[in-house]
Amino acid sequence: MLNPLAENLITLIVVIDPIGSIPIFLYATARLDPPDRRKVAFISVAVALLVPLLFLYGGQYALEAMHIGIPAFRIAGATVLFVFALQMIFSGHHQGGAAEPSRTAVEIAVFLVAMPSIASPGALLAVVLLTDNNRFSLAEQSVTAGLMIIVLAAVLLVLLLAARIQRYLGIAGIMVVTQIMGLVLASFSVQQMLDGIAETFGDGGH
Repeated sequence: MLNPLAENLITLIVVIDPIGSIPIFLYATARLDPPDRRKVAFISVAVALLVPLLFLYGGQYALEAMHIGIPAFRIAGATVLFVFALQMIFSGHHQGGAAEPSRTAVEIAVFLVAMPSIASPGALLAVVLLTDNNRFSLAEQSVTAGLMIIVLAAVLLVLLLAARIQRYLGIAGIMVVTQIMGLVLASFSVQQMLDGIAETFGDGGH
């Protein structure tokens, strides 16, 4: 059985899905020259780090201000994650609109690549679930933040090598990897639902 650190790392890899970011990145930057592509890669990863960090440290406080308990959010979030996982398995994870030639590299990086591709709704929900203030200390939450930084560093590397990876894996290969990650995410979401139900009824078990 995996230790919590490994489980969190695997979960973040699945929901952020570095390989799955390749198709939308290539499509969104198709009209850009190599320097602007690299600029999009760096900016999009920076934005994709900032947004989840806000959710990681402040998301639960916002929920408490709205009188939403973590068990309820866990069940609701897990339900959304499950639907998100089904989309990954059956219809592909990342699909976006046409890239507009008039858009700047910064605009493309913020909307389409960073959000909703890398910092997807599923990733934001998973971050809050993995850093429950009632279960984890600030130090443990910071460890999870560190794991997220590692995963996003991998995303940056993947985006910088996107063209080469596409030639190596092909579109079919990328789809297979994304579907496998979707299956893992579906399993994680079901476990989160069970945990939320257990917390609701005061069982506290799995």
